[in-house]
Amino acid sequence: MRYLFFTLCLCTVFSSCRKTISETSASAGESPAENEFLMAKKSKTYVIYKGNQSCTPNPFVLTSAAKMAFTAIFDSTCTYQTVSPGNQEDINKLYGFSDCGSHHLDNSARIGWRWSDDSLRLFGFVHNDGVMVFREITTASIGSTVTCRINCLAETYYFEVNGKSVSLPRHCSGKYSRYKLFPYFGGDETAPHDIKIIIQEIPY
Repeated sequence: MRYLFFTLCLCTVFSSCRKTISETSASAGESPAENEFLMAKKSKTYVIYKGNQSCTPNPFVLTSAAKMAFTAIFDSTCTYQTVSPGNQEDINKLYGFSDCGSHHLDNSARIGWRWSDDSLRLFGFVHNDGVMVFREITTASIGSTVTCRINCLAETYYFEVNGKSVSLPRHCSGKYSRYKLFPYFGGDETAPHDIKIIIQEIPY
């Protein structure tokens, strides 16, 4: 019995140490494969179900951060055709946050996206004192990992996607409580089919 108890204790200690060493090595960049595995565990799949605009899950998350970085993977469900051809140019929303201590339709910063001209297009997208302003940043391949950054500067928002960047006007400056904004379809139309996007926040 003593031998069995000792063996169980030893296994528990070894397992704990192995976990600590693996996580420390991953965070230090010593084991890229382990780091990729741990990061994958933190990713979330957001689904915009057919006939809806908001995604599931769609939590209410407060943040005081003035910048964020994340990766996104758009799979084949992110190719679509709108009912009205004119709505194909509408910009869907990927991820971002509200700003200026106001509702996001007044002030916010997000990465936007759409499928048009047989391409996945990424945008900087803001509500600036109630006015929508956007600018295309780049295109990306379906299934690829897209790396995005948003930063609130004194008078502008800085957007970056896969190393390419744009700036858009910001209505306010200073520190504010914000809430995160999750994937949203439209525009005028609802999702024509289930749309899945994998997002994972990363260090800025």
